[in-house]
Amino acid sequence: MARRPVLRESAIQSAVIEHWKTLGLPDTLVAAIPNAGALGQAGLTAGLSDLLVLGGLVRVGFIELKTARGVESDAQVTFRERCERLGVPCVLTRGRDEPIAVLERWRIVRPQAGRLAA
Repeated sequence: MARRPVLRESAIQSAVIEHWKTLGLPDTLVAAIPNAGALGQAGLTAGLSDLLVLGGLVRVGFIELKTARGVESDAQVTFRERCERLGVPCVLTRGRDEPIAVLERWRIVRPQAGRLAA
C-alpha cells in the first residue's frame, strides 16, 4: 500500500482554504492569519491560530493547523486556552482532513459526498 505524502502546514492551509472556496456556504469566511515569525512585528501576536473562521454554527472560530508530527507551541496553547475561557471555538487539527471535518461540523462548508458531518 502506498503511503500518502506528508503535507507541510503551508500546503495544508492552501488545501483547506481552496476547499472552502469550492464548497463554502453563503455568509461564511475562512481566512489565513499571516502570523509566521510574529515576534517583534507590530500588530502580530505569537500563538494566533492559522485560520480565522466566520459564520456557520460558531460565528467566530479559529483552527490551528499541524502536520502529523507538528507540536503546538506554548504561545499557541495559551491562545487556545484563552479562546476556551472566552467561549470562542479554537481547535488543533492535524493533516488536511481534520480541519475540513471541523469546517463541516461548524457548517462552514458543504459535507463531502459519502461523508456525513457529525
